[in-house]
Amino acid sequence: MATKEQSICEGINWISITDPSKAEMEALSTEYGLNQHIVKDCMEPEHLPKYEFVDDVHFLILRFYARDAGKRNTTIQDITNKIAIFFTDRFLISIHKSEISFVKVIREKFVSTGRCSTPIDVVARIIWNTLETYEDPANRLAEQIDFYENQIIRLQTHQDQLEALYLIKREASLSNKVLLLLREPINHVHPQEENQSAIQDVRDQHLKMLTLYNQVLEDVNNLMNMYMSFTAQKTNDVVKVLTIFSVFFMPLTFIVGIYGMNFDFMPELNKKWGYPAVLVIMIIITAIIYFWFKRKKWL
Repeated sequence: MATKEQSICEGINWISITDPSKAEMEALSTEYGLNQHIVKDCMEPEHLPKYEFVDDVHFLILRFYARDAGKRNTTIQDITNKIAIFFTDRFLISIHKSEISFVKVIREKFVSTGRCSTPIDVVARIIWNTLETYEDPANRLAEQIDFYENQIIRLQTHQDQLEALYLIKREASLSNKVLLLLREPINHVHPQEENQSAIQDVRDQHLKMLTLYNQVLEDVNNLMNMYMSFTAQKTNDVVKVLTIFSVFFMPLTFIVGIYGMNFDFMPELNKKWGYPAVLVIMIIITAIIYFWFKRKKWL
């Protein structure tokens, strides 16, 4: 366990703990009077965002974007990491699995300079930075959608594109779900009157992220529908060509079938004009079908 302690103001400290063991968390809960149930939730790495107020202690679980490139990104835990926060008017404790870059920034830029003077001000800043981690991924997904849209519009479609679009949709959907779950902790953070602008910034940031991911989801759904439409159009074009060929050959096959029955009494078989006459009839039928298709604008 790595612990960093920093004074927020006189008598109030921010304790940042990285990768604590179960025994260390039990000792911490005893020292600060933390409820065992919320401590247990804190130790679960897959826990979703939540808020609880137990024994005069506010407890939040946040999830920030931390995509693992080696995974398929099929679950919330594949693209996000957890940070748990306990706070009262007397202390602030943040717990996370590994070092978080924005926590260091908050400590140096806001706490050390006195711009965050209460635990709840620090919590508001942590939530804002948690939300901000979702912005670059949203922009990246939007750029990928633009790339595939250009390919599909140019009719350069292939099966890999559909899988790529599905992965974009899956990642955007998971991020959007986390953002919706983060609404509960955000709604329970109430800074002092003079710092109401901080929580308003958090709410504005939350709305911005939701808007970005809703737009990504809408765009990728539209693009998948467009892909399916173009694929169906290609199939229809192939079926159309095959249908045209079959229409041309059906009457010819019928005629050939008649003269392939080998009945004894077929007088035209013994005539010199029988063979050329049948060929002429087949040519005339083919021409009629061709001009009929032209008139209907099917060719």
